[in-house]
Amino acid sequence: KIIFLLFLLSSCADDNINNSNTDELSEDELIFGASNNLNIVTWNVEHFPKSDLTIQYLKQAILSMKVDILVLQEIENSIYFNQLVDELGGSWVGYRYENSDWGELSYLINSTNITFESPYSILNEYQYDFAYRPPYVLEFEYQNKEFILINVHYKCCGGEDNEDRRLNSSLHLHDYISNNFTNENVIVMGDFNDELIDDNNVFEVFFNNFDQYLFADYSMAEESNPWEYWSFPTYPSHIDHVLISNELFDEYQLATSICNTILIDDFLFNSWTNYDEYVSDHRPVGFSLSLN
Repeated sequence: KIIFLLFLLSSCADDNINNSNTDELSEDELIFGASNNLNIVTWNVEHFPKSDLTIQYLKQAILSMKVDILVLQEIENSIYFNQLVDELGGSWVGYRYENSDWGELSYLINSTNITFESPYSILNEYQYDFAYRPPYVLEFEYQNKEFILINVHYKCCGGEDNEDRRLNSSLHLHDYISNNFTNENVIVMGDFNDELIDDNNVFEVFFNNFDQYLFADYSMAEESNPWEYWSFPTYPSHIDHVLISNELFDEYQLATSICNTILIDDFLFNSWTNYDEYVSDHRPVGFSLSLN
């Protein structure tokens, strides 16, 4: 069973961010994954920034998670995104796909332990299938090991056309990885807008090639307590996923490698309602990979 390590101090942060000293967070307040692991979090930050407090809440959450890379969706404002990068300070670097009002794919990178090249988009010729959000690729190195990280945000909603667009996105993505990253350590993360267990499964191409690909968060779809794994409680459903290539299967089998939804709404807000009002309708999903 996938294990998620979540430690809280005796008191959580106040609902009013102005009463919370984000510069004096204890590293024990919220720990995701082992400190020497590669720690990546995917997070659909709905209509960023959703409120006047969003940036400060995100800063508090990011610094307390001690994450190496954040894979973000729905970043609608470059000015506020750059403000978040400045608030994080130190070695943090941010990239956003385009300077537009659209909910762009973005990265936040802690360059302390990460060496990287500027991200780039792929499959632009299939923008319609990807809801005009072509996958955003970050090539980076961690502990002398090279990785390919792909940020995706599939088309939302029900209906046959939307299902077909998500299915086509999976087919395009599978073919691109197979043709271009044959022997690379590939991680695909983001808002896939569909569940892993489904009668009409848009991820069939990956499941059919189970010797090459694995959804690291698959076990959450089988959990008996759904609230603990729902990444999109509003619907409710678990639609934010982590897909890895077979080059990482051995590392993911190690005891300290984990993948799970991070219950950030409990940590910062004491309720889903407050979190949904100030930050997002999605929870973050974390992937912590041991390279020992």
